[in-house]
Amino acid sequence: MKNIKLEKVFIAGGYGMIGSAIAGQIREHFPAVELVIAGRNPAKGAKLIEQQGLASLACIDLTGTEVPEQAATAQLIIAAVPDPKNLLAEFAIKNNIAFINITQATGDAILPLLNLTQRYQPTQPVVPLGYYEAGLFLPLVSLLAADFSVIDSVQLSALHDPADPLGELSSSELGNELAPALIRDSGSWTYSSIPRDITLQNGEVIQGVPFSILDVTAVAAMTHASSVRLDIAAGTSMGMHQCGKPSIDLYVDIIGTDCAGEHVSKRVIASDPRGQAHMTAFGVLTVIKAMLKSEKDGLLAAETLLDMAEALLQMKGAGIGVFRD
Repeated sequence: MKNIKLEKVFIAGGYGMIGSAIAGQIREHFPAVELVIAGRNPAKGAKLIEQQGLASLACIDLTGTEVPEQAATAQLIIAAVPDPKNLLAEFAIKNNIAFINITQATGDAILPLLNLTQRYQPTQPVVPLGYYEAGLFLPLVSLLAADFSVIDSVQLSALHDPADPLGELSSSELGNELAPALIRDSGSWTYSSIPRDITLQNGEVIQGVPFSILDVTAVAAMTHASSVRLDIAAGTSMGMHQCGKPSIDLYVDIIGTDCAGEHVSKRVIASDPRGQAHMTAFGVLTVIKAMLKSEKDGLLAAETLLDMAEALLQMKGAGIGVFRD
């Protein structure tokens, strides 16, 4: 964030499971930052305000037309809930305030931001962060991709444990019919609903379904792989198997030619023992830290903003296990 000290952060949806986790991460790593926790029912955030300190509540209805005055003096606005009118995005871009939205996960959702940034030319970063776990697949892909000279396919898998509060919600969504997801198959971009078998770390085989999200196009650009897809699945996590506490587990499987010229398949797994809300919030924190160091401005993809090696070290330092399998 060019020449701006982070003093106030406005979080829409800040008292929800993910929003409150984001607030907690910011408070832990930036103790002097003022937090504004905003939502349609601010009273629901009263307990969180007491816990965080140096924080206040604000009322915002993202289906309406008004943005609270507290947002105007923030250096960073975070949308942790859907913003159907791009109310916060437009406000941030027009007022040159750094912005993150964790729910914008498709190209169609990003296009309005692209046009707005071209029109207003903000000098602060605008980051659509609708990646799985706020972009934490990307450092894992970067780590594993370094072993290859040519990459044929990348398969990303997210395992949600029903014992995790957010994992339970994700698992229930899997019971519904999902829209066909954008994937890359043998070089062609297409939409698919076809499930895929996923072999877990303990050898169990479960089914995952493809999910449309920004990681797919980002990873295709990062690796030049002709086949890329991301699947979500429900099952017993590594954390439950190992210590009886649910984790969120991310799997990256790459097939290609390694640096010795051998055709190989390799895997890396990340497991967060504190669950999905923590991992998503930590992904947001990682992007905030990258924004503060970066001289880049305007609309930025996470993969162009993150220092992947540094992000990986931060993940490990936060207690997220990273395993080569």
